[in-house]
Amino acid sequence: MLGGVMLSCACQKTKEPYYDPIPEKPSEPETPKGEWSGFTRDSLFFNPIMTGGPDPWVIRKNGIYYYTYTQGSKLVILETKNLSELASARRYDVWTPPAGQPYSKNVWAPELHEINGKWYFYFAGDDGNNANHRMYVVENSSPTPVEGTWQMKGKVADPTDQWAIDGTILQHNGQLYMIWSGGNAGAPPQNIYIATMSNPWTISGEKVMIATPNYDWEKNGNPINEGPQVLINPQGRVFVIYSGSGYWVDGYCLGQLSLKEGGDPMNPADWTKKNHPIFSMRSESSIFGPGHNGFFTSPDGKEDWIIYHARSVANSSSAARSPYIQRFTWNPDGSPNFGLPSLTATPQMRPSGEPWRYIHSKAKWSIAGFSSEEAASGRLASAIIDGNLTTIWITRYTTDATDYPNHWVTIDMGATATVDGFIISQKDGDRKIKELEILISNDNNAWESTGMFKLNDVNLLRQYIDLPQRKQFRYFKLVPTSGHDTQKQPGLAEVSTFRLKE
Repeated sequence: MLGGVMLSCACQKTKEPYYDPIPEKPSEPETPKGEWSGFTRDSLFFNPIMTGGPDPWVIRKNGIYYYTYTQGSKLVILETKNLSELASARRYDVWTPPAGQPYSKNVWAPELHEINGKWYFYFAGDDGNNANHRMYVVENSSPTPVEGTWQMKGKVADPTDQWAIDGTILQHNGQLYMIWSGGNAGAPPQNIYIATMSNPWTISGEKVMIATPNYDWEKNGNPINEGPQVLINPQGRVFVIYSGSGYWVDGYCLGQLSLKEGGDPMNPADWTKKNHPIFSMRSESSIFGPGHNGFFTSPDGKEDWIIYHARSVANSSSAARSPYIQRFTWNPDGSPNFGLPSLTATPQMRPSGEPWRYIHSKAKWSIAGFSSEEAASGRLASAIIDGNLTTIWITRYTTDATDYPNHWVTIDMGATATVDGFIISQKDGDRKIKELEILISNDNNAWESTGMFKLNDVNLLRQYIDLPQRKQFRYFKLVPTSGHDTQKQPGLAEVSTFRLKE
């Protein structure tokens, strides 16, 4: 216990003046006025943005963010326009390795890159034996990474062909480089290496080590440097932000390598390592083991953001590593300033350029009808409009159990409203809805379907459904048509509606 306390203190120490680049608590949003006075402005978000998902990676093209993470057995992509709304993202399982290959199992730390007009998905894989982990890449020539077919291009290895994970790409002065974490059959220490590439799937020369875990804060659990990520500042200076220590310990944190101006990436002497972590655990925020990060800009390009994974439970290597995002800025010397991990209990301002939704008041809402409810357990239909995520509706299962496709609940908003979409919060645990039809009406008699919508298997987090076009109605009916598990009686925590400003 004493060691844990000492570690926490050590991870927070720096030898440089520290300032927090972003206010800890965002300024209170302006209260909507005029015709919007009855609405709640949805301009904030909470971390984590998703439950589970280690080794997060994000890339953006044509206004779309493509997010991936370590799933373990395949490559997946989540597609969204607003990263703070990752829980609503559409999921694609884009590539599953064939059985019996040296890369068929333990698919780790995938990264998606666009190079010379084609998409490349880099990942580490093995045959079930960690000592055999190597880096591989698949290629796709489609306009977006969620279309077309992925083709295996092969193993990405230097002549030593040693254990290798966490490969990433640096493009610098017209030259392509691979940067990765490697060692001897996965045994510590793990170092960070760089090598030149002749094309996106071929390392063309000898590797060079540019970092090894030589500070105490890089040796918690095991001496490890891993998860290197390239960050280029507005002036074009190159940094590599990496993870130090074992991912399973609370002291897992971020370190920094800097390439000197005009330096050669292949010359170890041109890289400088900071002697202290630049981003680390914060127990009062329930952020433990923050690391394996990526970077992105806000939709309007005005803000820089970091995405990283962390656990919310101390001293628990088995706790889920979930993705968190927060804005960062730059120090006077051009290096990044990530501040402290944001408090999870404090909402953050959405990335600049994300839409602000205006949520209708539910003060006059009521339940106009439902197929069934589990009254014996207090799982009532009215729970989905009470503004409380801890109360839930579940269709009847104790006696005369109900089944798909005969589930529905109708909400009366009390008056005709203009609506651009819905916000759905799934219950936690089982019985979550997979497909949901939403119908609208002005008289609770004649109904119009707005479409069939897919919901993700995530607990409680808001999932946003944007209607194809703005609608006006008084009543809406939710009709679950399938679930994420074998339970025949779905449940739901909360539903809301929203408008968008012109």
